[in-house]
Amino acid sequence: MLSKPLTAATLAAALVLTPATQAAADTRDFIAGAIIGGIGGAVINNEVRKNKARQAARQRAVTPRTYAAPPRTYRAPAKKTYRPALPAPQAGRADYQRYMGYDATGTLTTFQQHLLTTSYLRAEAGGTRTLQDIAGLPDGTRGLLKLYREELASGSTQRQSITPEPSTAYTDI
Repeated sequence: MLSKPLTAATLAAALVLTPATQAAADTRDFIAGAIIGGIGGAVINNEVRKNKARQAARQRAVTPRTYAAPPRTYRAPAKKTYRPALPAPQAGRADYQRYMGYDATGTLTTFQQHLLTTSYLRAEAGGTRTLQDIAGLPDGTRGLLKLYREELASGSTQRQSITPEPSTAYTDI
């Protein structure tokens, strides 16, 4: 593990401590460098071309079929239907109705469905405000249903704060 850093440090020290000498090249050195560079560039280009050809061959390769593929037929996508009823079991709907103070029939009225759905969406979109409301309600998340129902019944568009807003004044301790 220490060999790589030690080798790098030794090489760096050798480069720094070795005195620099002036390099001189004539026309023959230039021609030799150009020939070597040309050969190296040709080898690199040849390898790139080979790699591209190999990649294209792999993409074209298809596993051989031992059977005839069935003809493709168009199938229309299934039509989606949405049920207006909530997917909860009847007992769950009855518990919801009992908690909210309605007759526990197990079948939700349109208003009860609307209240339940909009309460869910409102709680999801509420962010931290919803969490604050839940913390301030004795029934927790279930209490949001009653809170939203009261606000819906009063026609209120502005929600009153359940928890007191934090004070802006503070004292040093």
